[in-house]
Parts: sequence; structure tokens; C-alpha cells
Amino acid sequence: MALRIYADFNSGGSPGKGACWCLRYGDPLRPLDNVADELRIEVGTVVTLYYEDPSEEFEVSAVMERMGDSAVKWAALPDWSTFRRIR
Repeated sequence: MALRIYADFNSGGSPGKGACWCLRYGDPLRPLDNVADELRIEVGTVVTLYYEDPSEEFEVSAVMERMGDSAVKWAALPDWSTFRRIR
């Protein structure tokens, strides 16, 4: 089963707009960069990104990638053909 990771799609990831970089994992939501080694995330790892607020919740499959020389180490490139509305 793929890891389920919270994504702030305001950081990217919209169709045709590249990868999301504002990613959080667990309860409480911790920056993914802080737990990526523990979760054994590698380039190419398939994950499920989700977003939720009081009015909507959805998820989409994505592939992890490195950010290069950025302060943020990990990003995820969503596959919008897998979009699933939860509510």
C-alpha cells in the first residue's frame, strides 16, 4: 500500500505545473523531509497525495522526486489521471 502524504497543492502540482513540494506525513503532520529516511522514500517511490479542508477532500497518485539544491529535499509529481474525490 502506498504511503498517504498530505500535499498543499498551492505549492505546485496542479495539472501541467510540476511537482508539489509542501508535503507532510503522519499525525501530527510533520515535514516529509524530516521523516523521508525513516519511511525509506526514494526517487520513483509511488505515493498517494491527499488534500483536505472543511469543504473538500481528494487524493491522487504521485511519484517522488528530489528537488536538487533547494532547501526542500523532496517533491511529488501527481498523476492527475488518478484523481479521486473523497468528499
